[in-house]
Amino acid sequence: MAENTLRVLVADDIASNRTIVGAFLAHLNCTPLYAVDGVEAVELFRQEAPDVVLMDLMMPRMDGFEAIRQIRALAEDHWVPIIILSALTGEGDVVHGLEIGADDYLAKPLSFPVFAARFKALRRLLDMQRRLTTSLDQVRAVANGVIDGIISADESGTILSVNRSATKIFGYSAGEMVGQNLSMLMPPPHREAHDGYLKHYLESGEKRVVGQIRELTGIRKNGAIFPLELGVSDIPLPNRRMFIGVVRDVSETRRIQRQLAEDAARLQRYHDESEREQELAMAIMERQVRSDWLRDAAVQYAVMPARNFSGDVVAVARSPQGALYAMLADATGHGLAAAVSVLPALGAFYRGAASNQSLTTLVTELNGLLCGLLPRGRFVAASLVRLEAGNRSGQIWVGGVPDVLLIGDDGLVLQRFTSRQLPLGILASSEAGIEHQDFNWTEPCQIVLCSDGLTEAENAAGRAFGLGGLEQALLHTPRTARVSGLRQALTAHLGRQPAGDDVSVLILDCALEGESRVAE
Repeated sequence: MAENTLRVLVADDIASNRTIVGAFLAHLNCTPLYAVDGVEAVELFRQEAPDVVLMDLMMPRMDGFEAIRQIRALAEDHWVPIIILSALTGEGDVVHGLEIGADDYLAKPLSFPVFAARFKALRRLLDMQRRLTTSLDQVRAVANGVIDGIISADESGTILSVNRSATKIFGYSAGEMVGQNLSMLMPPPHREAHDGYLKHYLESGEKRVVGQIRELTGIRKNGAIFPLELGVSDIPLPNRRMFIGVVRDVSETRRIQRQLAEDAARLQRYHDESEREQELAMAIMERQVRSDWLRDAAVQYAVMPARNFSGDVVAVARSPQGALYAMLADATGHGLAAAVSVLPALGAFYRGAASNQSLTTLVTELNGLLCGLLPRGRFVAASLVRLEAGNRSGQIWVGGVPDVLLIGDDGLVLQRFTSRQLPLGILASSEAGIEHQDFNWTEPCQIVLCSDGLTEAENAAGRAFGLGGLEQALLHTPRTARVSGLRQALTAHLGRQPAGDDVSVLILDCALEGESRVAE
């Protein structure tokens, strides 16, 4: 059975973004409606009543936050999913967007597999909403008197009158019910106890049903027992008493409640399975990274993930000849998808170090591997270093990450290596023109590598940490404590604002041959 076509409002001021999202939606059997800003998005929502809204945040005339507020007001009680698509991934933006009415938040650049998975989940929720809405409409019809039954009876429990709804509920005609005892509508043991209860109430005034709404069970003409809500009123008349009972069949309500309970149980099982899968993935990641080699005396490092998984990876190794190899890799995106993107590079990196490869050869193999494995739009920015203390020489390759710095013991920058290459996994090695840079040192110094999550980390005022913040932090901390100094400087810069991206830093000692350099 084909999926229902969803009409999706796409609000983004950048035409290329609208084109990409439109292509994604076409693969998902969705019809896009395009708006170039918040004002147009609100008007299109008012006119077209779409099923789903995809909202950018930074737009002219009216930003996405205000557009979300107005759309939520227009929707009133009708739920229309609103998903934010934005490059603003700071916790404050995410929290603000969700608090004003968005239902989900997807970070740019978009991953089609993640986008498609979210839409499949969204379809399930919308289908469930439609089913629940249908069921609740039926329940409202009951409450509006279409299904509510009204039965009157005298002091002996003899039925005096019934309405059409009562006959439908119990399956009898009016003629079959009037003149009979109310107990005919009750299953055992309530049937046998009814007359005694009624007599007890008339003599003592003790109320167990009268004046209250209680859930009981009834029995239909065909013998089917069903749940009902019963409200009974005692109406004194001049020469007799009459009881009015309002009966509501709640079978459908209870079915919906059971369905909701089953759905909640399924959701909980999905959540538990997801957590177990994440734990397994994290254990695999930890085994892939040779943490014992990261404890090399010439190495200082830190990796601070924005989520459970880091898309940043640092790795070091030594060749049999003693050369020190290091890699800092930053995959596109965040979380598990980014972490998986960089995993294949680790094995190739360690093999290259074990065979004492030149950096150009190693990077060429890494790029070829990732070009063959990563989907379109995925890549890995990286910097790699090879150090030989014996001849005080090194090789460095930088592709798509911030400048790599060569600093002296005083923290001053001696040399800067700017990215000259594309990130790994974009172009075939023959087209990319991969080649490393050579350098030498004559005095003890350090190589500093970092991801853009450090330099682009913005505080609440929107100011980035930048290369300036990095260089200042290096200048004001001792050589053996520079990673911890960078942590402190970044924390002070951000304040309570969380980092919007994975942050990693790797510092290597360029020691003279025979010199012992102890890292923190």
